[in-house]
Amino acid sequence: MYQGRALADINLTGHPLGEALELFISRRDPSLENVQIRRATPTGDVETRVQPHKRWYEVVFEVDDKPEDDEEDEDDDTFEARKKRAAKEKAAEKARVKDWPPRNRGLFPPSEAWPQDS
Repeated sequence: MYQGRALADINLTGHPLGEALELFISRRDPSLENVQIRRATPTGDVETRVQPHKRWYEVVFEVDDKPEDDEEDEDDDTFEARKKRAAKEKAAEKARVKDWPPRNRGLFPPSEAWPQDS
């Protein structure tokens, strides 16, 4: 699970909004595969410098790290089974909610830095 900010057309709602946010995230970070939005909350920040106007959203999303690791091994004593189990434990540790993009990248200024439209 990751959390961050994403930009989408102000007129979108429902499924098209989710798709636009997923596309925005995928384009910003091509290393993330199969982005799935779990929650999107409008921030109130609107980009009026682009047409059509776009709104910033606080998003929580998941990515599919390695779908082939979902297979279960019948024999838990083999080297391969131990290796897969260690990989699953590592993936579970990575599954904690993380900030995206990492704060040190500076791709998006914090919401307080954008002036509120009156």
